[in-house]
Amino acid sequence: MRSSFALSGLLLGAFFSTAVYAQDGDTTTNTDYEVISAPALSSDEIRSEVLIEIASNGQQLVAVGAHGNVIRQDSDGNWVQADVDSSVLITSVDFANAEKGWATGHHGVILTTEDGGQSWTRQLDGFQLMELEKAFYQKKVSALQAQIEKEEDPEVIGELEWQLEEAQFQISNIEVAEEEGPSKPFLDILALNEQTAFAIGAYGTFLKTTDGGANWQVISDKLDNPGGYHLNAIIARGDDFFIVGEAGLLFSSDDKGENWTRLESPYRGSLFGAHLDNADNLWIYGLRGNAYVSSDKGQSFEQIETGTGVNLSAGVATESGDQLIVGHSGTILKVDAELNVEALRHPSGSVMTDIVVVNDGEWLMTGRSGLLHWPAKVTEDEALASQQGAQ
Repeated sequence: MRSSFALSGLLLGAFFSTAVYAQDGDTTTNTDYEVISAPALSSDEIRSEVLIEIASNGQQLVAVGAHGNVIRQDSDGNWVQADVDSSVLITSVDFANAEKGWATGHHGVILTTEDGGQSWTRQLDGFQLMELEKAFYQKKVSALQAQIEKEEDPEVIGELEWQLEEAQFQISNIEVAEEEGPSKPFLDILALNEQTAFAIGAYGTFLKTTDGGANWQVISDKLDNPGGYHLNAIIARGDDFFIVGEAGLLFSSDDKGENWTRLESPYRGSLFGAHLDNADNLWIYGLRGNAYVSSDKGQSFEQIETGTGVNLSAGVATESGDQLIVGHSGTILKVDAELNVEALRHPSGSVMTDIVVVNDGEWLMTGRSGLLHWPAKVTEDEALASQQGAQ
């Protein structure tokens, strides 16, 4: 059986991708996917709205989240809301340089910026994604049928027929989605340069562009993922790329994403995040406080005794060599070079989904309560969020 739609459990529910509109004084929920093209909802309290990920364009920080919200720091360090032509839940953001970047979201949305995050426009949506995937699998079906007709080895024929059934199954799923509307969310984006980026998402969705996003190609068949499990995070350094996902999925590439190998995972539960430290060690983490580190590019792992059972979502290496990993219930784990773990807790107690190091000993997190600081700077918004979380 294929997995249920859990989306890593860290995106706080698919309801964030559905906007609520007022009509004739009544509040009604939009079901016609206007959220794809409706502008982001403006808010004076944007810093305390749900934020999922934060990234730097090399000059400023940019954070993304619910209802198409994107906020960035101006030259004075103030956070301002960007112009975004979609109001879906935005799940990830990454920059190729100070100007060019991409963001991904629910309903198959991919956004791009050419001005460092001040404004964002759609390059792809779920309707276009369905067209891309349907054409991809139709081509695959034709190729497999031709192979089967020419093949004489019964064992090979059996394998090809299994692949054919899988491709036909994918087409049938797309045809159902064409009737019901797009629902696949993208969950992470990796920008290599102004022309090349990779996007991953639910049900094994894997796309690549080599022309700045003018065209996106389906490359899901590059991964050994017959169950169509969700792909949650993609990272890279140099030639080495890694993807982690649902059911312990773990893939690596040593040629900049051209070819991928499925690695033996140390954990069979969902992995939500990964990062590389200053020594190129690979860190992965996910459900129930599970975290692991590999010094040989994922060939073997050592488990981290985290001392927590909360879901862990994202991490980063500090200049001093410590690792910071954040998760639910305000959890911040600080892991030193000897793998000793210091458990910290943000006073908000909030679900936290990403973290960046601002200065030595000063960190910025995103999550259910928006932007959060460590050491904690309890603003009025954060104090209110903490009170609401305790109720």
